[in-house]
Amino acid sequence: MAMIARRKTIMLDKITMINLVWTAMIAVMLTATVTLYQDKSQLADLNYPQVTGRYSDLSYY
Repeated sequence: MAMIARRKTIMLDKITMINLVWTAMIAVMLTATVTLYQDKSQLADLNYPQVTGRYSDLSYY
């Protein structure tokens, strides 16, 4: 019985560690995204060429 209880705590520790690593990874990626795109807002007033596409409906019959 003690073996089953010990195995459950080990499994919970693994799940907790995976959750902590996952949360830390998401936080780092979010921070990196915000940091990288803060500088891009200053370049928004430049005139970029607008990419447009046209769709023509051709009848083949």
